[in-house]
Amino acid sequence: MKKTILALAMLGAFAGAANAQSSVTVYGSIDAGLRSLTNTNAAGDSTLTMNSSGTYRTNRLGFKGVEDLGGGLNAHFKLESGFNNGTGALVGDLFARTAMVGIGGDWGTLDLGRQYSVTFITNAGFEPFFNSFWTGISLAVPQGGVVRLNNDIQYTRKFGPATIRAEYALGEVAGRTRAGSTMALGADYVAGAFNFGASYMTRKNAADTADQKNWSAGGAYTSGPLRIAVGYAKDDRDPGFLTASALTIKDVWIGGTYKVAPAIMLGAALYRNSTDTAGVDGHKNLLILNGTYALSKRTNFYADVDFSRYGGTYNNPAFRQPAGHDRQRGISAGIAHVF
Repeated sequence: MKKTILALAMLGAFAGAANAQSSVTVYGSIDAGLRSLTNTNAAGDSTLTMNSSGTYRTNRLGFKGVEDLGGGLNAHFKLESGFNNGTGALVGDLFARTAMVGIGGDWGTLDLGRQYSVTFITNAGFEPFFNSFWTGISLAVPQGGVVRLNNDIQYTRKFGPATIRAEYALGEVAGRTRAGSTMALGADYVAGAFNFGASYMTRKNAADTADQKNWSAGGAYTSGPLRIAVGYAKDDRDPGFLTASALTIKDVWIGGTYKVAPAIMLGAALYRNSTDTAGVDGHKNLLILNGTYALSKRTNFYADVDFSRYGGTYNNPAFRQPAGHDRQRGISAGIAHVF
């Protein structure tokens, strides 16, 4: 713990000193609130909690910088930590959210390190809540369990209204180049009020004996205060990839937001997540209703009510069914600040 505090203090001092010479920024967000959830154990008890890594926004503290190298080139970096607002503890390693350095120019950007996956970045364009509420509540836009990747080499290039992304994450298994590796492609296209996107990812297990294949596609439409997003995703895992049997996960979602006043936004979304394990089906239906009130451009109150309904034998490694219950209700309220 002392080493962690010392490291953060040194980074803060460095950022302050470097800010006078180059473009180095300290940034982050903190989200604190209460969440009530029913049927959290076999007895059907409810819980009231505050401890989380953020409900509406994910808590983070980050350092990022850009250096102009001349000739249209730049070097850039990002270091980002996550933390629990209830206890102040780190979530994961010191820079578990992002630890990346790269170079960019007219030809695109090339980034190396731990970073958000191509699938996550691409699919955020058609997530109903702009990826809010996705930690622990919504099914979000599925990423096949891959929000971030270690040892990742990622390339991004814009072509007018289109953006393409490609990545290769090393598995670092001795004697096996492909074992444990991940490859992905993603693209999105903005045409007026419409935004379309699609991604494809394939992963190898550490023994190079089983594969995971994930693809998704969707779009969003924005007109004045209204935004609507829809999408579909499918994830196929061979026997031996996390589960003993073959696993297929399918998702479909629709939702949107409406700004009823300059400071007030309302939203709703419906997600359906279905699983097939060795021919045994299960599903989860999730409805989210939410509202936000902006005190400023950086601070807002939020609230949500969410309802989950389970059926069949539900077997999603990321979203488990509560023991002995086929439904849950959650209520959340809090304040989020971005700096």
